[in-house]
Amino acid sequence: MKSTLKNMVLVLFSITAIAALLVGLVNNLTKSTIAETEQRNKDLAKLEVLPEFEGEPQLEEKCREIGDFKVNVTIVSADDKVVGYAVEAPSITRGGYGDRIYLMVGFVEEGDNTLISGVKVISQKETPGLGANMTNKGNSLELSVVGKNPTELKFAVKKDGGSFDALTGSTISSRAYANAIETAYAGYLWAKGELPSLEDAKSGATKEHDEAKTNDEPEAQKGELSNE
Repeated sequence: MKSTLKNMVLVLFSITAIAALLVGLVNNLTKSTIAETEQRNKDLAKLEVLPEFEGEPQLEEKCREIGDFKVNVTIVSADDKVVGYAVEAPSITRGGYGDRIYLMVGFVEEGDNTLISGVKVISQKETPGLGANMTNKGNSLELSVVGKNPTELKFAVKKDGGSFDALTGSTISSRAYANAIETAYAGYLWAKGELPSLEDAKSGATKEHDEAKTNDEPEAQKGELSNE
C-alpha cells in the first residue's frame, strides 16, 4: 500500500510539474505573440494616419514622458522630406468609461498650416455599440478633427463647449477621446520644439494630472453608471 501511494504521489507530482511547465511556456509564447502583434499594429497605424506617399519611409522615434504616461512621436520621412508626424498618446486627464483611451494621431504641414490627417484607436475598453464606436471609420469624433487645424479646436465635447461631436450615449468616452487628441497635439508641438522646456511641460502636465478628478481611475469606476 505504501509503495502504491508513493507511486501515485510521484505520478501526480510529475503530472502537475509538467502541466505547470507547459502553462508557463504557453503563457510566455502568448505574451510574446501579443506584444509582437500590438507593435505591428502600431507600426501600421503610424502610416495609416498619414497621407499616402512614394518611397521608402524613414522613421525617427521620440518619446516624451508625462508623469506615468508616455507620448511616442514618430517623424515619418521619404526621399529626405518629412511626410508627417504620427503621435501615439493616451487620455491623460480623462479616463474613458472602461479605461484610458490610446490613439495614434497624424499631423501634416501644408504651408503655414498644420492639419490632423488621421486618427486610429490603438487601445480602448469601452462598451460595444456605444463608446467602442470610436473605432468605426467615419464616426462623429473622427469627423470632428480629421482635416482640421488643431489650433482652431477646443479639446472638449460640444456639451462642454468644445469642438467634438460626442458619440451617441457616450459622453465619457468622447471626453477621453478629445483629451487623447489634445495630448497628441502637445506631443507634436514638443517634437517640433514649440513647447516650453521638457521639464516645464512635464511639470505642468503632471500638475494637471494630479489635480484632475478623473485621473486615478476611469469615471465609470467611480460609481458613474451612465456614459452620458
